[in-house]
Amino acid sequence: MIDKNLQKTIYDARKSWGFADEDHMLLVCGLTTELGELATAIRAQYVYHKPAVPEEDKSSLKHEMADVAIYLYALAEKCGVDLESAVLSKIAINDKRFKK
Repeated sequence: MIDKNLQKTIYDARKSWGFADEDHMLLVCGLTTELGELATAIRAQYVYHKPAVPEEDKSSLKHEMADVAIYLYALAEKCGVDLESAVLSKIAINDKRFKK
């Protein structure tokens, strides 16, 4: 599961990179941008069947997914949301809703 300290670790790392004063909307905008880059990478590889970008490339699927996660974890920390608990709770809700 998710490391209990991962949110804070990511949030603190972003502060050390100079993102200390980011407000909620800047994080949402960053998350949205990164989601777009991930969608573009997925479309290129799986819809247009272009060769996969090497994993060490900053635009690889692995790195685009990591960028999305970094923004999501940072936003959760900024909003005071325990993302692990929220995900587990939502899985339980979806199990009741969608399981047959």
